[in-house]
Amino acid sequence: MEESGESELLWPISSGSAVASHPAGLLRLEGNRHMEERDFFNETTETRTHNLTCPKCGQPGEYKVTWVVRRKRAQLPRHADERDRAKFAKAQSYMVRRDDKLSCMNIRCRKPFEITGLQSLAFLNE
Repeated sequence: MEESGESELLWPISSGSAVASHPAGLLRLEGNRHMEERDFFNETTETRTHNLTCPKCGQPGEYKVTWVVRRKRAQLPRHADERDRAKFAKAQSYMVRRDDKLSCMNIRCRKPFEITGLQSLAFLNE
């Protein structure tokens, strides 16, 4: 038990559980579990086209870039405390670029190049 006064809950676990090797067959659930960032967002993957230029051959083209889009949920889950509510109020929807390299679309070039002219993180206005 912690000295801060927060209580721990001990739950019996079944023998088929992945945590069955826990001493005394009990699973510890601490009362101060905070939410993680993924609890605030719905995550999807989207492909968007961008005009990029190959640095090797200099030919521009439309390339498909994959983004991970994290949209803020409409409501905070029930088990949130005051700290989680404050984080949720400040949270914004955003996109993170998944692709770091693309291959040139020019048949004669086809060399891979890093995406440098495109931000890796973009906030969404919703």
